[in-house]
Amino acid sequence: MIVLIFFAKSSPPLPHTETVQQHTNALLKCYEELKEGYAAALPLMSERDWQLLRWAVQYHDVGKYDAVFQNKILKALRVEQRIKTSCNYNVNHNFVSVLAIPFKELGINDEEKRILAQAVAYHHEREIIPDKKQVKQIYVEHILPYREQIKRELEIDIDEKAIAYKLELITKRIEESEGEIFRRYVLIKGLLHRLDHAASAHVLVELAPEMNVGEYVEEFVSRKFSGRKNELQQFTQQNQDKHVVVVAQTGMGKTEAGLLWLGEAKGFFTLPLRVSINAMYQRITDKSNIGFTRPSEDGTGEEATGLLHSTSLDYLHDKLEADDEALEKIHSQSREYANKLVISTVDQILKFPFFYLGFEKEYATVASAKVVIDELQAYDPRIAALIIRALVLIDRIGGSFMIMTATLPDFYYKALSKEMRSSRIPIAYGEFIDDRIARHHVEIKEESILDAHVIEQIILDGKDYKVLVICNTVKRAREVYLQVKSRDENTRLLHSRFIKKDRAQLEQDIIEFAAGEGNGIWVTTQLVEASLDIDFDRLYTEMSTLDSQFQRYGRCNRKGIKAITEVNIRIYTKDVSGVNQGSKSVYHKDIYNRSLQLIEQHKTGVLLESVKQTMIAALYDEAALEKSEFKDMFDTTLEELNNYPMYGMSKLDAQKILRDIQEIQAIPECFRGDKVIENALEIWKTTKDKRIKRQQRRIIESYTVGVNKYLAEKQGLLTPFPLIHGLYYVDADYSKETGFLVQSVTAPMFL
Repeated sequence: MIVLIFFAKSSPPLPHTETVQQHTNALLKCYEELKEGYAAALPLMSERDWQLLRWAVQYHDVGKYDAVFQNKILKALRVEQRIKTSCNYNVNHNFVSVLAIPFKELGINDEEKRILAQAVAYHHEREIIPDKKQVKQIYVEHILPYREQIKRELEIDIDEKAIAYKLELITKRIEESEGEIFRRYVLIKGLLHRLDHAASAHVLVELAPEMNVGEYVEEFVSRKFSGRKNELQQFTQQNQDKHVVVVAQTGMGKTEAGLLWLGEAKGFFTLPLRVSINAMYQRITDKSNIGFTRPSEDGTGEEATGLLHSTSLDYLHDKLEADDEALEKIHSQSREYANKLVISTVDQILKFPFFYLGFEKEYATVASAKVVIDELQAYDPRIAALIIRALVLIDRIGGSFMIMTATLPDFYYKALSKEMRSSRIPIAYGEFIDDRIARHHVEIKEESILDAHVIEQIILDGKDYKVLVICNTVKRAREVYLQVKSRDENTRLLHSRFIKKDRAQLEQDIIEFAAGEGNGIWVTTQLVEASLDIDFDRLYTEMSTLDSQFQRYGRCNRKGIKAITEVNIRIYTKDVSGVNQGSKSVYHKDIYNRSLQLIEQHKTGVLLESVKQTMIAALYDEAALEKSEFKDMFDTTLEELNNYPMYGMSKLDAQKILRDIQEIQAIPECFRGDKVIENALEIWKTTKDKRIKRQQRRIIESYTVGVNKYLAEKQGLLTPFPLIHGLYYVDADYSKETGFLVQSVTAPMFL
């Protein structure tokens, strides 16, 4: 028989196109690397399970030897040659692969047959029910004739008969209610996904497995603090073998505490905001700081620490001196969870409670890892419920977690404790509040931040101090800014409704201003609460919920080294923007109103950290919030997640739930015809180089701002950007000084 070349996929083009044999061997190499580096970190994976995974690797692509599949690839590669076919059924190769597994010869029991068959059948998740007769005919006529070549190339025996009953094994998906078989299946199928995707992306499945982030933190503490770790950091390090929940005030070194807890383990560090994540990535990889970094041997990638969020590639492009090919490799490594430490948003790694199609990859990844959740209280109660559910599932699959937060709603922790009654390992809980350093002298004023005398006070303070003003909405921030700016030129404005390139510059400017000499005024939104490492002398703020308030206070006298004999924080409780406005409210009504009642008990004076914690405990007291919309939203969501139907949602839909579904990127109309945009579009149209296309698209997207698609379409403000799908022009004004000027089509309004 003529020996044919069987390709795995149609890219890259010839002569670099990968064969099925080459692709399978790449997976086997990844398999060995994964097993060597992380077998000990996967306590629920027995040696037998590792063997099942190896068989899954070897058999998963046998169906690609199908002549119909190969002819599609040959056509895509523009090869005139075709393989002769006996039938032309369009059958997914993963279903054909199931028939190749010789269950009897491999000595596989009934439970293992289901696991292996479903892992192979669904290593590509598509909502397709296979036609058993067609699958069987493809196997008989297009696979068995190449049995000897398959044996030689893949070093396996395939079943010499087409036994259709094997497809019965994949009709009823393995579900969570089945207990142990479900956990085995998740690990085997999820790791198969990881191996397959890493091999396809031509990146290692695990990078720098021997590196220990805890050692880097030890060296940093030795260099900067003479080796003295505080109580919080000692606590997390001493409880590396447990789940950990810690409540600690701002400025106590929570980042170092979290990294010490991770130690030598693979880790995921999640934060609520992309800007916070970028800053964390910079700090952790910066050699003058923690310096947990290792360039790859070829100099084209970062191996130790990965960055993962919806715009992380853009951030890396701006920050790293590397070409597009290297940046793609860096990004692919993080997307495949290869780095020893990944800094991430929760939507990238904690979607699995939705049991979406393909959730096993994500879930199996956390089985060998530790996951840190920073600032749990910053999330909407529905997202908080999802996180609690994810942490419970992490425990069940063999991973561990840490929550570290400045404020923790009591009923969140009670819900977690209730769900974790039968946990594998205990939870170590600690509170770390230090009243020895007083940082904040507050004054509560029943006035509006827009009152003339308040504006006057802001301007006067701006002459002698670095003054930060935080408003609840973009509209209010702009109103305050325009009043102050009209009388003091040394005033700047920052919120999320600037185009990308302007916002990035403003964020850099405020960081440099806070760290540098000189005084002045910055008017902002809650964008700065947890995202930027800044320290001002004076803070003027609208009232918000207490957890938000205390985050804001952390941007004033952050280190506690400035005098507090005078008021340094002024809170305004009248005509507050973004509250009690129904669906347009920034904060939940119940939480805001209780926050106002509690803070008014402390009209003026030094506000100690212990008092803040007492107030937070009262704010989120379970009995006090009983039957509130806020708590009901959390409880209902958690109950729904505990009974969530399996395999009913796509990965994209799951991700959308965790993001602002309606928001799209649009270019303000004033930039239509801009030479930079037009030049970039022209290059984008004419080049065939994908890297150059991405580069030019980033240039175009640097002119975009987030817009609520539903509202903008309803008002007839959107027109599609030429040729680039998903990008728009929006008929609205834009000012480099004050940002995007149509309030009614932006969401969220409070950033």
